[in-house]
Amino acid sequence: METLDILKSLADLNRLRILKILSAFKEACNCDLEEVLKLNQSNTSRHITKLRKDKLIICEKKGKWSYYSLNLELLEKNSFITNILESLDDSIFLEDKNSFIEFLKTKNHCLD
Repeated sequence: METLDILKSLADLNRLRILKILSAFKEACNCDLEEVLKLNQSNTSRHITKLRKDKLIICEKKGKWSYYSLNLELLEKNSFITNILESLDDSIFLEDKNSFIEFLKTKNHCLD
């Protein structure tokens, strides 16, 4: 994985928001991210595809649903990614975290 590709992935606010959610909650499905980030399915999928292509996240199938999580092996090899994610403390990231917590309380989809 080239550092330039990683940096390009990190240069987008919505991709950073996805990575911050995954760093805080370990995993999420596409519909979780759509709901919390208020993005449509196409936009969310496009960002997830870029993050997967650059190996920042991995996908695990659970039944008919795909769940995404951070690629911890890549993060270990590239500690600057973790440093960047930890340094992001803008209000938008706090709002995303709180929205995800609230969403998890009422989540009734993506269940097999």
